[in-house]
Amino acid sequence: MKKIDVDKIENAFRDILDALGENVKREGLEDTPKRVAQSYGELFSGLFQNPEDVLKRTFEVEKNDLIVEKNIDFYSMCEHHFLPIFGKIDIAYIPNGKIVGFGDIIKVIDILSKRPQIQERLGAQIADAIYETLNCQGVMIIIKAKHMCMTMRGEKRVNSEIITTSYRGVFEDDAVRRMEILSLLK
Repeated sequence: MKKIDVDKIENAFRDILDALGENVKREGLEDTPKRVAQSYGELFSGLFQNPEDVLKRTFEVEKNDLIVEKNIDFYSMCEHHFLPIFGKIDIAYIPNGKIVGFGDIIKVIDILSKRPQIQERLGAQIADAIYETLNCQGVMIIIKAKHMCMTMRGEKRVNSEIITTSYRGVFEDDAVRRMEILSLLK
């Protein structure tokens, strides 16, 4: 199985510091390449995990009532600038005879957000994993996030927030059901 090469990251970051004109041996920076490599190991730990694996343990339900899990914190890294993306994810789904634990949904978010990402793809991947693995009637994902690539550099819009949605199944064609979810999330 492939894994993150922290030694290679450490050496590469040492080269980055050198390219910036920093003394890589000065106090304060001496262990920074190792710390960056270790944090990248954690920040990108979802690269070699399959989100569907955590959705295999299901529970049968008699009724297919709407399930909503909201305000789930997430952190990711923008694949364009390798700067943080962070915010909240709301998930709603209508089961088809089986559900998963709330913690398992959080694990799916962690796996998929711990990869170089764009927000739109993250929402689509979460929706696909839940919809396809659970074979549920429908799933709706809403992500509200801040992108440090927009606040620290470039446009420098500190208060901007990006909102994306992903729908699968019954939510794709049913505006009434989507509105029901949106009203519950307010």
